[in-house]
Amino acid sequence: MSANNIATQTERINRLKVVLVEQNRTGKWLAEQLGKNEATVSRWCSNAAQPSLEMLVKISDILNVDPRELITGKQ
Repeated sequence: MSANNIATQTERINRLKVVLVEQNRTGKWLAEQLGKNEATVSRWCSNAAQPSLEMLVKISDILNVDPRELITGKQ
């Protein structure tokens, strides 16, 4: 498998980390707000895992952003 294929497979799916930085918030803070493990939020921020749609809506409420702002791609 070439490096280009690997890069495509690991393409960022969500912008959670970017939005947290823009709001001067941390993954630890978000984990506390959600009652989730910090490691879980870290996996979401690194795009190693993705939150459910229900969790994505909760995150958007906490961060006071439209859920679409947390997802990359065309809106």
